[in-house]
Amino acid sequence: MKHPQQNKLLAHWFYSEKEWNEFVVIEKANKKEDNIYFGIGIVILGTLGLMFLRSTSFLMALSFSIPLGILIPFLRMTFSYKHLKTGIKNPQVQLFTNYLLINNCKIDLSGKQKRLKSLKIVDAKNNIKLLEFDIQWLTRKGPTNDEFRILIPTEQLEEAKKLVEETTV
Repeated sequence: MKHPQQNKLLAHWFYSEKEWNEFVVIEKANKKEDNIYFGIGIVILGTLGLMFLRSTSFLMALSFSIPLGILIPFLRMTFSYKHLKTGIKNPQVQLFTNYLLINNCKIDLSGKQKRLKSLKIVDAKNNIKLLEFDIQWLTRKGPTNDEFRILIPTEQLEEAKKLVEETTV
């Protein structure tokens, strides 16, 4: 049975379509940059790993690691960030104690295998403030994490600061 506090609504923010579209453009650029570095890391480590651990030639190792370095970040962008869409009518974000509901897309923040590692306010382009959720989960190779950011409406900045304070206590 779930504890009644697990699904408590902490914040409900609404945006204009213009605000939301600007946020999506900024956030997609952030995610694209992260995924480019991730893909480069896969290619470098994959190539070196295959060469040294499996005695593969450089070209053969590269021919395996490049498709993975492209495919994995592409799939990550496609499936993990489907909430980042422009042209949404009446965009809104609902923040609950253990998940986010962004325009009817649910993002788990904590549960059996995930936990909220940190919550902070970050500055973005055009003097925009974002609330960043750092989510961590365990894998066979150790903990891994991902960040989700949501736009803080200007009039809700104090509410966001209070959320950060309550989360870090």
